[in-house]
Amino acid sequence: MRDHSTILHRLQLWAKDQPGQAAFHYKVSEEGGWSAIPVSLAWSQVSRFALALRDFGVKRGDRVVLFASNSPEWVQWEFAIWLSGGISAGIHPQTRPEDLNRILSHLSPSLVLSDSGVYREQIDKALAGTAPVLSFSEAVDKMLTLGSYSPDEIEARGETLLQALKPDEPCMIIHTSGSTGIPKGVVLGLRQLTFTAESLAREWRLPYMDGDLFSFLPLSHIAEKIQTMAVAAIQRYPVWFNSGYERFLPELLEVRPTMLLAVPRVWERFKEQAEDRKPMLLQRVMEVERIGRFAEKVYLGRVREQLGLDRLKLAVSGAAKLPPAIAEWYRSIGIEIQEIYGMSESCGLISLTKPPRKDFSSLGEPPAGVEVRIAMDGEIQVRGPNVFSGYWGDPEATREVLLQEGWLKTGDLGEQRGGLHIIGRNRDIIKLSNGRMVAPLPMENALKEIPEVSNVCVVGEGKPAPLALITLKEEALLDLRFQPGAIEGLVVEEEGFKKRIGEQIRELIRSRAIAEPHLKFVILARDFSIDQRELTQTQKLNRNQIQRSYRHFIDLQFEG
Repeated sequence: MRDHSTILHRLQLWAKDQPGQAAFHYKVSEEGGWSAIPVSLAWSQVSRFALALRDFGVKRGDRVVLFASNSPEWVQWEFAIWLSGGISAGIHPQTRPEDLNRILSHLSPSLVLSDSGVYREQIDKALAGTAPVLSFSEAVDKMLTLGSYSPDEIEARGETLLQALKPDEPCMIIHTSGSTGIPKGVVLGLRQLTFTAESLAREWRLPYMDGDLFSFLPLSHIAEKIQTMAVAAIQRYPVWFNSGYERFLPELLEVRPTMLLAVPRVWERFKEQAEDRKPMLLQRVMEVERIGRFAEKVYLGRVREQLGLDRLKLAVSGAAKLPPAIAEWYRSIGIEIQEIYGMSESCGLISLTKPPRKDFSSLGEPPAGVEVRIAMDGEIQVRGPNVFSGYWGDPEATREVLLQEGWLKTGDLGEQRGGLHIIGRNRDIIKLSNGRMVAPLPMENALKEIPEVSNVCVVGEGKPAPLALITLKEEALLDLRFQPGAIEGLVVEEEGFKKRIGEQIRELIRSRAIAEPHLKFVILARDFSIDQRELTQTQKLNRNQIQRSYRHFIDLQFEG
């Protein structure tokens, strides 16, 4: 009987059934073409690496850190860590040194693997010699000399390790984004990962053995891990690895995936770039009702082709709520974006939308086997096989979010009305000086529908009114930079531009898209950034840091 119990079992069966099919595609150089790794070789490498980890001294339950960018090597080594009985912990290379030091100290890893020797000094300093640090190539050279195995031995020993797997045991630690404090280590097992991937495949009716994935979001986060490792293995989808975010668009045009997972900020910027590059074409597309069905088909097909999305069967947005206006724009060019709501603690899944979407404000329904309820205080709680077992080495934090009945407290405030709706975060709710409580998220989403606006963070704790910190799209900022006196320090001061934005905000208030009639605003002269820690790696707002960065300007708005 064939064992389908985990994604590792599915990968092995894929290798047996279709050994020559490509599992991974990668670029050898920026100018070169794509190279492929057959699934039989990928599984053989996973087994070899798992045996090498054992020979190197990695024991069941030991932590092995991956400090690297997305690549076939990352995926093969992480699969190998799980197969060996170890626990993987991915860390993004752009992680700030203080967070890296804190995470490594907390994990006490037995080994760190990296895709480059460039990071060695940084990691060695954080580890202080407590664990070896090897690049992927060094690990291959060093580890595979410890035990010499024939292909038959690799297959047999790999099978033995596979049979010894315990799906309910920890196999990975995912660190939270840190948007509300110090990153915590979410402990997950193969059971949760497999359940989530199977749920997505079933709910979205993903075609079996008929798909291509494009991997560019950080593999250190749960969303990309679900796509690139779990869904790919279960559905037998080849994965094409983006060689660098700056080459995202040209490589997307080459790959033309059938499924694309991105965070809302990526979908927004994708739209902005499309409008910049082909404004006349898109203008005509928006007038399709007046030019007929044939023209609609021609023009929409051309737009999707120019974006690299002409083969797309499923577009997915996750990590934060996609503004409805963005979803409507994509629908106008023939792409309906589905949304997935979840968190690391729920293995990335709580609810999801399904086609056809009727309400872009909703985040859909939970999949079969997952329960969702709204607590008395309005908090969303979830229970199911996807819920994590706890935070690594932090029982107190675990008790704060995991109730005895198995319910996970999400920290999100929501409503169930024709689907799940998020109205804010428990910790994000602003208490004004008059005692009134204000949820910033609905205001932020409404303000982002203003064409010039890039990002918004609403603040105002202890103030008489909420204040919107508004950032602009690059083309709007560029125009202002050429106007003398338009930008003063960190804020935009051009009166005509401020007046136009103010009029659009008042219109949103009149239409009740914004329920705060006294909302104030400041237009900032730069966007929020990951480097300044104002955004997380998944483009979520880090409200605490933003308020620290702009404390002076916040206070100025309420003086006098």
